[in-house]
Amino acid sequence: MERIIDWNAYIEQWSRATAHLQSIQSYHVKGNPAPNLSELKLEASTGFFFILTRGEIEIRMSDKIYRCRAPYIFHGGADNNMSFVVPNDNQEWDGYLVLYTAAAASSEDQGNLALFYGFTPNAMLPIQEKCEAMGALLKSSESLERLQAQSIFLSMVYGVLSQKLQTLAQPEHTKINIVTDAIKYIKANYMESITAEKLAGRYDCSTSYLSRLFRNQIGLGPIEYLIHERIHRAKQLLLKSDARIQDVASKVGYADVYYFSRLFKKHTGRSPLQFRAEYQQAAQVQNNPLHGLESSIVSPPFDSHNENESYYQLSEEGDTSMFRFSRPAFGAMMVLCTSLILSACQASNSTGGAAAAQEPASQTATATKSNSAAAETRVYKHLKGETAIPVHPQRVVSFFHLGELIALGVKPVGTTTYVLDNPHISDKTGITDIGIPPDAEKILSLQPDLIVTTPALAEIVEGGYDALSKIAPTIVIEQNNEPIKDIEMFGDILGKQEEAKQWNEKFTAKIAEYKAKISPYVRADETFSILNVRPDALFVYGDTNMGGNIIYKYLGLKPAAKVESDVIHGETWEVSSEVIPEFIGDRLFLAVNKGAEDKLKDVQKLVDASPAGKSGHVYSIDFDQFLPSDPIAVEKQLDIITDLIIGDGK
Repeated sequence: MERIIDWNAYIEQWSRATAHLQSIQSYHVKGNPAPNLSELKLEASTGFFFILTRGEIEIRMSDKIYRCRAPYIFHGGADNNMSFVVPNDNQEWDGYLVLYTAAAASSEDQGNLALFYGFTPNAMLPIQEKCEAMGALLKSSESLERLQAQSIFLSMVYGVLSQKLQTLAQPEHTKINIVTDAIKYIKANYMESITAEKLAGRYDCSTSYLSRLFRNQIGLGPIEYLIHERIHRAKQLLLKSDARIQDVASKVGYADVYYFSRLFKKHTGRSPLQFRAEYQQAAQVQNNPLHGLESSIVSPPFDSHNENESYYQLSEEGDTSMFRFSRPAFGAMMVLCTSLILSACQASNSTGGAAAAQEPASQTATATKSNSAAAETRVYKHLKGETAIPVHPQRVVSFFHLGELIALGVKPVGTTTYVLDNPHISDKTGITDIGIPPDAEKILSLQPDLIVTTPALAEIVEGGYDALSKIAPTIVIEQNNEPIKDIEMFGDILGKQEEAKQWNEKFTAKIAEYKAKISPYVRADETFSILNVRPDALFVYGDTNMGGNIIYKYLGLKPAAKVESDVIHGETWEVSSEVIPEFIGDRLFLAVNKGAEDKLKDVQKLVDASPAGKSGHVYSIDFDQFLPSDPIAVEKQLDIITDLIIGDGK
């Protein structure tokens, strides 16, 4: 549908243009006729966005027909050879036709603005919400509200183009990282009314599933992270202005100033006024060495939490107690600021950007010599570009991959709180807890020579990847949850290629040995399932974690038919009690979370009546032990699973 487009140039043309929203037509009734552009008599300067939110519609251009399925966004201009057609008169479809006029900075730009293009957005809901808001505001008789509609239109254009760039940056057949995208959304909209339900609706998933993703990737629930972001923004406003407390509260999303003050004190240990007064007092005497100074501009880390603990899932934010009180040294903060400023003046150790993010992490590196020391460095390609890293890093801060480092004999100097909770790693001496979200001051104080992070964890650090890369060489890698692949990757990162090869060979041999061990006890046609019972949800696991990678990938055991079709090859994770029997095979691994006793009673009869229940092949596994998917955890989980199967057969 679209020719090759220089999207950066196109966006630049939009930034120079003067655009005016004309009208919006909405379609929300069964049997809607397709928009008729010829009846609208579009002028040469008129453009349109067609936002398809449900159903299918055909776009016909000259002799070509494009069938578009929701969610879909199409942009075009005046063209007598283009039309919309509903394939079936009885089909239900919803959408919006947004008409605008645009005056470009030049005649060349004017023609380019009318480009025809279409794509499937990653998140339709925010675009849809803007369309609804513009439609309501345009109907108002108040000039101020109609002006607001114009401002929302430009915001919608920004949303459309930013999502188009996201789709271009994604490798083919891959999806966006929901957590990373949700974090960006929270950072941009923290002042708005955000609920767990609204966030989940953006990605067409349940609130419990979204919380599961958040906790798995950053150790926090989405609403907990929202609170962190709001408190951090409130601190900045308190320190950078003399705004009234009620104005600060409103700016960060709290209409009730008393609630905001209580929440602020609960999470920082001080009221907003006390926080501002202490900072002002510290600023007055910061050059006096006789005074011990404190600052709290850096948000304190959260307490350690894992998926097994109760988490917030209500519509509203609630009054949680997730912050650990701390008052970092003002001097450390100044060192951090100085370091960032000096680093910014030096040659960057990273190149590339959004385009490089399309390429997988490379295992090929070139060795160079550092100008400042004799330490060898080499260029490593990762999700954020290319970065010069030590050939043999000595002081590594890893935000997520603790087990991979330990398995290769490398103990990091720092890692995040929830990763340190891994029950399979016993010796954690010498590893500093850098908090969650990670604390930049702590990371700086550890003097790392390499920082390794995942995309989501990089996002929640204030300043993101750029701030981290000013502290030390920083690489961003995927959270694969595949031990063999991860060990090989970290063998390359750490200069431990031989150790990685030996670990993988040993693990592969162990898998072969254990497959032979269980073979006499398992029929070839027997099927397996993994069920997790939580206080408010039921999850069926596939082949990635909770023992699924071991059972299905490594041991080669057969998943129940519904597990294979809907979970492993589908997008089903959370299920209702009524359909549980469809997912339970001949053998069931059952993980029951603390506090889920009542929920278990609801499904116990269904489990007992299943093939696994009738044959007595229901194995209880510990949720906390089976949650991690690092190499050390997977080895121990392999032992447990094998012992359960063999012990059951004796």
